[in-house]
This record gives sequence, C-alpha cells and structure tokens, in this order.
Amino acid sequence: MTSEEALVQVWLNLDNAETILTTVAVLATIMFAMTAFGNFLVVLSVWMDPLRKLRSSPSNFIIFSLAVADLLIGLVASPLHAFLAWALLHKYTNPPFPFLIFFTTLINVSVGHILLLSIDRFFAVVTPLQYRGKVTSKRVCIVSVTCWIYFLLFGFVFSLLPKHYALMKTLYNVQIFCILICIVVINVLTLYRFHKYSHITEALDEQHAGLPRQMILQRERTVAKAIAIVISASLLCFIPWFIVQMIVYICLTCNFSLLMLAHFIAVAVMYVNSAINPFLYAWRLPKYKETFKHILKKRTCFRRYETREAVDHVEDTRL
Repeated sequence: MTSEEALVQVWLNLDNAETILTTVAVLATIMFAMTAFGNFLVVLSVWMDPLRKLRSSPSNFIIFSLAVADLLIGLVASPLHAFLAWALLHKYTNPPFPFLIFFTTLINVSVGHILLLSIDRFFAVVTPLQYRGKVTSKRVCIVSVTCWIYFLLFGFVFSLLPKHYALMKTLYNVQIFCILICIVVINVLTLYRFHKYSHITEALDEQHAGLPRQMILQRERTVAKAIAIVISASLLCFIPWFIVQMIVYICLTCNFSLLMLAHFIAVAVMYVNSAINPFLYAWRLPKYKETFKHILKKRTCFRRYETREAVDHVEDTRL
C-alpha cells in the first residue's frame, strides 16, 4: 500500500483517535484566522501602496512574497488540515493527503524567504554604501521567483513519488534544517558586523563630536533585539517538528497515539511562524504602520460615508 493508505489504517486503529482529530481540527481552524488576517493586510498594503513608501525598497518585495506564501498557508493549508482531520474522524478511506504536499511546499517557500530577508539585512549592514547597487528590485524579484519555482518543483516531485515517501520526507527535513542553520548563522554574523561597525562609529564620533554614545548603544540594542527575536521565533517554531520527527524514527516503543498528537501540535506551531511573520518583518516598521493606519482609516471613513448616505436616503424616502 502507499504511504497515504498506511497512514489511514494507522489513524483508524489509534487509541483516542476522536480526541486527537478534534484537537487537530480546532488548532487548524484557529491557525486559519490568525495566519490569514495579518498576511492579507501586508499583501494589501504593498499591492496598493497608497502612501508610495513601500515599493521603493527592494526588501519590501521579499516581504510581499513571504506574505503571499504565508497567506496561502492560512487560506489553503489550514482548511485542508481541518478537512483532513474531519475526513479521518468520519473514517473516510480517501482523505486529501496529496493536497498536504502543498503545505510542505509553502512552508519551504516561507522559510526560504526568511533566509532571503536575512541575506538582505546582512548586505545592508556589511556593505551599506554598495547596498543599493547590489540589491535592486529586479534582482530581488528574480531571486524570489527562483525560490518559488524551486520549492514548487520539489513539492511536485514529492507528490509523484508516494512510494519513496520516507526518502522525500527526509530530504524535506534536511532542507528546512539547513535553511534554519543558515538563517541563524547569517543573523549572528549580521549582529557581529553591526557591533563592530558601532564601535568604529563610536570612535569616530568621539573625535568629531558626532552622535552621543548613548544613542549608538541604543541603536545597537534595537538591532540586537530584532535579530534575537527573529532567531528565537524561527527556532521555537521549527524545533518541535524536528524533535517529533526524530522520536518517530528512533523510538519504536513509544505510544503512537501521543506521537501523532505531538506531530500535529508541531505542525500547528509551524503555522504560528506564518502567523507571526507579519509582526516580525512588516508591522514593526514605521512605513508599514503608516500604511496600515491609512488603509484602515480610509476603510472606516468609507463605511461611515456609506452609512450616512443610507440614512439620508431613508430620510428622503420618508419625506
């Protein structure tokens, strides 16, 4: 039998399967709401760009592409997981397992774009004078499209090789693990180079009476805090997945019901990464804050205007 058919048989013979599947469906539904709203607002802001502040920076195209991937995770992958749990709960023999390859592909795309953002920040810190010449909108679009094409092809090959599920799943895990390691290393190097640059700037300022020491230290703390949050979020959202995968492969005497529950909880934690990405890379930036406020304020004013028009129309009709 294929890996999907084997997994169906495992679910149908699990202890407490109804409780586990109900928990999975609830978690997937919650992740749907959390992931869709924030990423939709980011996509809408960059797409409309009413204040003409977002499209001028190449890094915003990476944030836009990341938000599209995370939005698809919220709008497609989360409902599919909820439907999968519902199908298994009602003992359907052909649940939509192949569609879950779409989830693994989008997770890869999301993590790949986080790596691209880390590289972008590294160049901005290491080569600030040559940054605009090296990181252009055209190059950023090419890299983002390449990231999408590569991981979509990987997911397509994954779906065509159901009999080699274990091998492809191992490649998938190794791939994400290597990307996460690169994200951590690049962010640490960025922090080191920024710290070194701050000391050079501090020495020059002492000679020419420029920026005060307190301002330099405050800027360094801000950058260090932002990088620490990015690293912590990436690791905390994906380490549970790797731990569960290792236990599944190594521990043959473990309670399989608990392992499957832990597996889906780890998947839900991976969804959390897509839900918090808008806050990590967009919402905390002043340009995005101004754009969000403008869009929300405009929508509110438009609704008030529609309400007033409706009231005036009703009053005119009565008269």
